[in-house]
Amino acid sequence: MISSVGQFLDLIADHDIDFWYRGVGDLNFKPSSQVEWRGLDKTKEDTVAYRFLRDYGKYSETESHNPWKVYALMQHHGLPTRLLDWSRSPLVALFFAVTQEPLSEKGHRAIWVLDPHSLNKLVTGLNLIYCPSQMGNRRVFNAHEVGNPDYIAEGGLLWSNFAKSDDETTDIESYSLDEYLPYPLFLLSPSNSLKSFTWEYPLAIEASSLDGRMDLQHSAFTIHGNNNEPLDTFLKRHNRSDILKCIHIVSLRQVSVTHHQKYA
Repeated sequence: MISSVGQFLDLIADHDIDFWYRGVGDLNFKPSSQVEWRGLDKTKEDTVAYRFLRDYGKYSETESHNPWKVYALMQHHGLPTRLLDWSRSPLVALFFAVTQEPLSEKGHRAIWVLDPHSLNKLVTGLNLIYCPSQMGNRRVFNAHEVGNPDYIAEGGLLWSNFAKSDDETTDIESYSLDEYLPYPLFLLSPSNSLKSFTWEYPLAIEASSLDGRMDLQHSAFTIHGNNNEPLDTFLKRHNRSDILKCIHIVSLRQVSVTHHQKYA
């Protein structure tokens, strides 16, 4: 238990510089995307995306044909997406944790702490953080099949649980990140026509900055697939609770860590 911001910083001083943080006003706000916790089916999800795509020029000075920039703009305006906001700054996360309204007076504020590289390594076998809005070929390749790869591949749930893709450009298994997108945004890319598979697992991704607020908040995202379970539940199910920790805030001045997730 700590009683000052200084002690909070001491608690996280040994964290990897690449950890991401998410502050919540109530632990009942699970690490799930809006699409997940709202229980939107595909039709409703696609309808929201279509209506935003039709009208978003009213909210943006420049229209973009990059589907991932449009998707980040949807998130920016509070519409339900498969994106979940994180910050690289623990102080930004602490600010949101202590200023967000809890669901009840008995609600416990908290800060989720994510190791994004380990999350992606678990899913794809590579500890890379992708930035789809800046990628020309938005495909994730199976590095296990690459001779002398730049990055060593270890594990990865993805390659053992999806059918082989039909990418005609290579014999190496690959999967398009665009498959995460709702269909109206998926079709923004001229190379896309029909979806060929479904992403089930979450990934940590970067996004190009849309405005100064994203820069100030040191924004990052996880994007979530179709298994509709919170990130902590997904990781527990695969015995990788070490990838996501939770700092409980007892009051605005007192912060503690649950015993089973202690950092020390």
